Amino acid sequence: MDKARIVVIGAGAVGLATALELSTSDRYDVTVLDREHIAEGSLSRSVGIIETQYIDEFDIRVRAFGLRFARDLAQRAGLHLTANGYLRLAESDQTMAAFALSVERQHRQGIADARLLSRAEITDLIPFLDMADRVGGLLGPSDSYVDGHLFAHVMADLARHCGVRIRQRTKLLGASSTGHGAVELSTDQGDFTADYVVNAAGAWAGQVADTLGAPVAVHPQRHQAVTVILDEPFQRRMPSVMDYVPGSGRTGLYLRPEGDRRLFAGLHSEESFHDTADPDDYSNTTDADFIEQIAEALDTRLAGLETAQLGQGWAGLFPMSFDAQPVVGPHPDNPQVICALGAGGNGIQLAPAIGRTVREYLDGVRPSLAGPGSKWDPARMASPPSI
Repeated sequence: MDKARIVVIGAGAVGLATALELSTSDRYDVTVLDREHIAEGSLSRSVGIIETQYIDEFDIRVRAFGLRFARDLAQRAGLHLTANGYLRLAESDQTMAAFALSVERQHRQGIADARLLSRAEITDLIPFLDMADRVGGLLGPSDSYVDGHLFAHVMADLARHCGVRIRQRTKLLGASSTGHGAVELSTDQGDFTADYVVNAAGAWAGQVADTLGAPVAVHPQRHQAVTVILDEPFQRRMPSVMDYVPGSGRTGLYLRPEGDRRLFAGLHSEESFHDTADPDDYSNTTDADFIEQIAEALDTRLAGLETAQLGQGWAGLFPMSFDAQPVVGPHPDNPQVICALGAGGNGIQLAPAIGRTVREYLDGVRPSLAGPGSKWDPARMASPPSI
C-alpha cells in the first residue's frame, strides 16, 4: 500500500513531536519544512517547563501525557530533563480548594506525588519566598524543565532515524490542488506534493493557514523574561514557582531556577492580555516597562533576596488562538489541512499530545486525548469568540 504523503510546516516543538509520532507508523511518508532552522522560533526562547499543576482534568491529562513523553525521551534518547518540581501559589482558601481537586484529578492521571503545601511548608521549602499574602500552594515534585533547543533536536534526530526528512531554510510560498486529490506546495527550495499538510507553524501559523486556504485566527503575543542573578547559591533544589492561576484573569510572576545561582523570571498568562505582534518584525529584547514591572514583582515575592540583580533579558512569542486553546485536527473548510497550532506558551508540554491527536485523526480513529467535542476541536472555529 502506498504511504500517505504528509508535509508538516514548522520544525518547532509541535511540528517535530507530530513528525516523530507519525514516524512510528508505516502508513506515512513524512517531510518537515521550516522557513529557518529547527527550534528557531518561540521554542528557542522558552523556559522549557513541563508540568501538570492544572485544575481541569482535560488540561491535566494532556500535560501528563507530555511529561511521560519527556521522561521517555530522557530514558531512551538522552534528553537532559531536570525534575526540580513545580509549585503553584494560592491566594485564597477558594484557590486551595480548587488545588485539592487538582490533586485528586492528577492522581487519577497517574501523577501520584502531587500534593498541597501550607504556607509554612512553602516557607520551609523556599525560605526567601515571601508568602505573607498567600495561603499555600500546589506542588508537583516530579515536574521538570528542559532546554527547548535540545528538546527539539532530540526529537529531530529520532524522527530522521525513523525516515522523516527535515528541510530547513525552506519557506512556503504557495499551495494549490493538483487535481488528483493532492496538494502542491511551492517553496523557495522547490515543490512538494502532499496528501495532507499539517500546519504547525507556531507564530506564523496564521500566515501559513492563509497560504493553505485554511484560515485560522492566530495572535502572536510578545512575552518577556529576564535572568535574576543571586549572590549565593541555592541551599537546596528549588522548584519552579508560578504565582498565576489558570483562568484567573490576571498575570502572575513565574520563577525557574537555572543552575544554582540564577533564576529565569517573567510575567505569565494564558489569556489574551497583549497586542498581536508581527512575527517577522518584533523586538526580542526586553523593554523598560517590563523591567520595572518585574522588579516590582520580585521585590514583593522575593523579599529575602534583596541583593539579587537583574541580568540579561529576552522576548519571544506565544502563538495564541482566538480562545487561548490549541486548535488540533482537520480544518473544517479544508480537511487536507490538519491544524496543530495555537499552543500559546505551552508548546513544549502540549506538543506530544498534539502530535498524538494529529496521528489518530489521520489514522481515521477517534483521538484518545483531544477529539471532536474537546477544547481543541477545530469545529469551534465556526463561531469564534472575540478577544
